[in-house]
Amino acid sequence: MTNRLLNSGKFWLKTVFFGLLALFLMFVGLYASVYHFLSNDRIRQFAQEGLGQTGRSIRFDKSVARNLFPRPTVTLKNLIVSQPQNTATAIHIKEMRIGISWQSLWTDKPVIEKWVVSGANAVLQRTSGGKWNLQDIWQQSGKAGLNRLIIENSTLRLRLADGEYRIEQFGLNAKAPDSGVREFSVYGRFNHGSMPVSWQGSGLLETAAGGWKIPKFHLAAEGRLNDETIKLEADSALVWQAQESLLRADNLALRADGSYRDFHLSAQVPRMTFRHDRVSVDTLSGAFTAGNDAAQWSGSLKLNQTELSGSRASLDGFRLNANHRNGSLQTSLSVAGPVVWQKANGLKSDAVHITSIQNTVNLAPRPRYISLLNGSFHMTGWQHWQGRFTGYFDREPAALTVKYTRQADRPPLLEAGLALQKLSLAPYWEDLEAQSGNIYPEFLNDDSLPDIEAQVKIGNMGFPGLQLDNVETLISANRQRIAFSNFKAGLYGGRTEGGISMANTIPVSYHLQQNAQGVQIRPLLQDLFGFHSFSGTGDAVIDLTSKGQDRRSLLQLLDGTLSLNVSDGAWHGIDMNNILQSGSIKKDAENHLQTPFHRFSLNSVIEKGISRHIDSELLSDSIRVVSSGFTDLEKQELSEELLIYNARNPDSRPVPLQIKGSVHNPSITLDYAQLTDGLETPQEKQKALENTLREQWNWLIPKRK
Repeated sequence: MTNRLLNSGKFWLKTVFFGLLALFLMFVGLYASVYHFLSNDRIRQFAQEGLGQTGRSIRFDKSVARNLFPRPTVTLKNLIVSQPQNTATAIHIKEMRIGISWQSLWTDKPVIEKWVVSGANAVLQRTSGGKWNLQDIWQQSGKAGLNRLIIENSTLRLRLADGEYRIEQFGLNAKAPDSGVREFSVYGRFNHGSMPVSWQGSGLLETAAGGWKIPKFHLAAEGRLNDETIKLEADSALVWQAQESLLRADNLALRADGSYRDFHLSAQVPRMTFRHDRVSVDTLSGAFTAGNDAAQWSGSLKLNQTELSGSRASLDGFRLNANHRNGSLQTSLSVAGPVVWQKANGLKSDAVHITSIQNTVNLAPRPRYISLLNGSFHMTGWQHWQGRFTGYFDREPAALTVKYTRQADRPPLLEAGLALQKLSLAPYWEDLEAQSGNIYPEFLNDDSLPDIEAQVKIGNMGFPGLQLDNVETLISANRQRIAFSNFKAGLYGGRTEGGISMANTIPVSYHLQQNAQGVQIRPLLQDLFGFHSFSGTGDAVIDLTSKGQDRRSLLQLLDGTLSLNVSDGAWHGIDMNNILQSGSIKKDAENHLQTPFHRFSLNSVIEKGISRHIDSELLSDSIRVVSSGFTDLEKQELSEELLIYNARNPDSRPVPLQIKGSVHNPSITLDYAQLTDGLETPQEKQKALENTLREQWNWLIPKRK
């Protein structure tokens, strides 16, 4: 009987029919349950309950899509969460899909299996009370459980005191909890100014009493600045305590890598705390490297007890150590001290300590730029800052003040005051001479550099072969020109005033204007032109221009005027009295011979390195010398024609003399052609020479045999 029933077609037809009917009725029942549970009114009710007592409202499009499989899901379009006690939009979500578990249809505590938020747009900012504007939403506990949360393709605008920061393509994927631990990942694109940054993070989230904790969090970011790439990585453990509004990062490790000069930075922070509007860092220590084959940078940074709030920041102490090394030089710089920042007063430090030193590499030690300065620094903004320091520079007492200002419609200005007891430029001069091409300071060619005005006072200033005392001047410098105006200095026992300037041409142009009084002339002429034939105390008026990169090219293109008035000196290398006494001329390779004088005057015009003068005069008790000629300053050669007069007998016939050759060892001869002009025989010429000498010194005529 049973077999006959199983083989009956009517039996199977009835079974299939009633089975399909049962499935249909179950589907209708489920759909009705879903529709009833997820009706528009119930959704609004659940949403409003989720907002609690925030005073916000929620609304969305009337057309709501519902799906049964793989889980009961409702899809909402254009969901808007309002501002508290207001209808203005706080959060706008293009689409939201909420999938609940099946048992949620028949229990009082629904479970959201999958919650997907797409295209959210929100603004996050501080309220007048110091809280975040969306803080009341995320602090709501809600009745529903949540397994998986997905946020995708969203935008968050973060408004802070210094501007708005936009996070685009924001996303979050939080998986279902496993043994109380939820795995999550977060990502986004930070777009601010010319530096876009893409970032992503991942970690494990655990619920804790009164908050949550992330025992392991990793963040990676990558951005570009101009044509250079920057990568950042951070690892830490995070703890959030809701009742205290406290976020703590423990064992924070940072690493930054940049393509610009192969930059690398690593830093460690044992503990960083965020509470309300305050950030606290116990200590931060880090190290950095950068460079290429030509030069390398390295250094370290340490911060102690940092406190940062909305209107104030303090740093008990910081220390920055930096080192720069190239093929020939190594430079070290250290800056340390406490820092306080206040919104109303700016950045300030009353105890800044600065040290620096530069030394040679693989050569004999030649330290320089040796500074040991202590002082204060105050910065009211990037447009205005100033500092004041005292201490030592190159082991000599020094004082420095700086002030930076920037105003609209004019270049920024850096004003400085520098006082040094002593400055030797010898250690720096070799580098200047070694430069090829344009020796105008390279840092002045930077477009961002301000105009510089520095009032300088130096007790003793030494150049190679040149010494200045009590130097005072105003230095003005920019991309076009460096000028030393109102230049005053003690110079070789006297004083000099005037100006010195350098123009940023190719080659560099120079202009020297000086009025010197009471100066020892011989070292002055030797240092300026390598000319050391005259000594004495005198006055000099100098107006010279030139172009070039070294001493030779400067002398070749030297133009200008030089006036000398010297008293109580000597003409070295020649003994005029001996010439007149004996009629013979001695050469003086050792520079022992000299002609003393009471007064010497010279007015010279210099063109292309050739100094020419007419009727220069030398006067002593016994002689008066008038000379004309020229000196090639670059070749150090001269050509002079002199007439020697008897000072006691002005009407006597003068003795003509010629001086030619090297400045250091010239050839000195009597000008027989001029002395014996018109005479024919040797006897007549000899007689003319004797008569001339007799007129000069008839009491010293040598006896003739």
